This record gives sequence, structure tokens and C-alpha cells, in this order.
Amino acid sequence: MDHPRRQTPHGETAYSPVSLLRALTANPLDVDALRGTDGAHEEASPPDTPVTRTLTVILAVVLGFVVAVSVVDLRSDATAADSPRALLQEEVRESRGDAEQLEGENDRLEAEVAQQQGAVLEGADPESAERLAGHETAVAAGALRGPGVVLTLEDSAPLPAAPGVTEGAVNRVTDADLQLAVNGLWAAGAEAIAVNGQRLTSTSAIRTAGSAVLVDFRPLSPPYVVTALGDAAQLQEGVQDSEAGEHLREISSRYGIPSSWEAEQELEVPARPATALREATAPPSEREDVPGPTTVPQEPGEPGTRQKELS
Repeated sequence: MDHPRRQTPHGETAYSPVSLLRALTANPLDVDALRGTDGAHEEASPPDTPVTRTLTVILAVVLGFVVAVSVVDLRSDATAADSPRALLQEEVRESRGDAEQLEGENDRLEAEVAQQQGAVLEGADPESAERLAGHETAVAAGALRGPGVVLTLEDSAPLPAAPGVTEGAVNRVTDADLQLAVNGLWAAGAEAIAVNGQRLTSTSAIRTAGSAVLVDFRPLSPPYVVTALGDAAQLQEGVQDSEAGEHLREISSRYGIPSSWEAEQELEVPARPATALREATAPPSEREDVPGPTTVPQEPGEPGTRQKELS
């Protein structure tokens, strides 16, 4: 049976928001009457019986089982051999292998070129080989061996964790620490220095990018091993008695950054990576023997002149 739509004194329906607002402002006690909240319009909720409870539990269990199966399936797909992560890892490993192979080939070719160059220089002019060796030493183009010291700097151990934090902070070795240590070794009379296998020269730069220390734009990882050739006792005493030694002792006592010394009788510092040759000129004594362009006489009946470069 259809119930008649009730009207308010202002003509709106009983369910209009405007009518309810007017009824609240006029007589709040008659709002239920205006709504027409009689029992005929109320929908009865399903009865709470053991059957409905059992069905609810069964549906919840089935839904949980479906969700668990979906999660396990997604995880198995993520860890499969053909997943994007596994493929990317395999590609990185292959790229590293190719890079190592190319580095080995480059080292072999550099050694072959050096051998051929030495043979040519010794056959042409023995003094040229000596001059070349002196120039290579000045620009760190050749590896050096001899006695020296090894200075090792490491990050501090984790500090006590704050409340609510699982791990404590770590005081790290900075580029300034390495700069002071290297400058102290140069001042003490070091003949050659390398940091983690990176040869240093007068144009080398020790910088930082984020939390990484860079030596000639190559990132290094702790511990930082500084190898210096020279008199071991003189180098160690010279650094410890200088501003660099005071700085090392300060960061060890205040920040827990340890430093250790080792004297060795046979150390090696590698050569600096070769750079590309951009320009070369012959010495003045050798330029006189180089023939220049020669003008060929004009032939009869041929307009203009021709120039032929004789090699």
C-alpha cells in the first residue's frame, strides 16, 4: 500500500533538507513526525542465527585463503628466474665480466706498447729512454716499488643507539682527513703515494660526493689505505710531529676514527691511468730535419702551379 507523501507547511516534502532545517528552527519536537518515521518504512535486518554466523565464518575463511594464495603467487613470480629483478642482476654481472675482460686486454696492450716503445728508444738513442723514464716518474706514468709505510684510516664503530633506534650513528672518514694525511706524507718526504690503489700526483683531487670519498673522481670505500714510498721511520715521525698527526690523534680521541701505521720493505704504487694524447710537438733540434712542402716547377701549357708535399 502506498503511503501519501507528507507536506510541510511550506510545501516541501518531509524528506527535503530544507524542510528539516525549517522544522528544526520552528519546533524541534516535531521533527520525527515530519520524517514520517513509522515502522512500515523500516527494513528489517537479517536475523542473527547460528546459520548466518556459520556462513559468515566460512566466507571469511575462503576470502582469507584466496588472499594468501594470491600473495604467495605474486612472491613466487617476483623471485622467479625470469623476473625483471633477476634479469637485471644477470645483466649487471655480465657487464662487470665484460668490463674486467676489457681492463685486462687494455693492460696487456699497454704493456706491449711500452715494450715496443722501449725497444725502439734503446735502438735509436739510449739517452731517450732515460729521459722518458724521468718524465714518466714525474707524471706518475709508471709503477714504483720500494720501502715505505702504509697508513690505514677506518670509520668508527657504531655509537650507542638512541632510545627507539636500532643502530647507532657512525663517524666516517672525510675527504679533509685524507687530504691532511696525504699532505703530511708529502711534506715528510714521500716519493710516491697511492690511496686504495689510486696513484696521486700534483694534479690529483680528493673530494667528497654525498657519503663517498672521491680520488680523481673515482669513488673509494673504507678502510682507506694510504701507501707511501720512502724512508719508513722518517715518514711516520714526520707525520706524527706535524699538524696532520695532531689531526689524526684528535679524530681518534673525539670521534673514534682509528688510524694505524705499518712499515714495509717492499711496497708498490701503481701507475696513474694513461690519459689521451691531445697535442705533441717535436723538439727544435729535430724540426730542422723534417722536410717541408716543395714547389714543383710549372710545366708548359699547364695553368697555375702545383705543390707536392714530400714525405
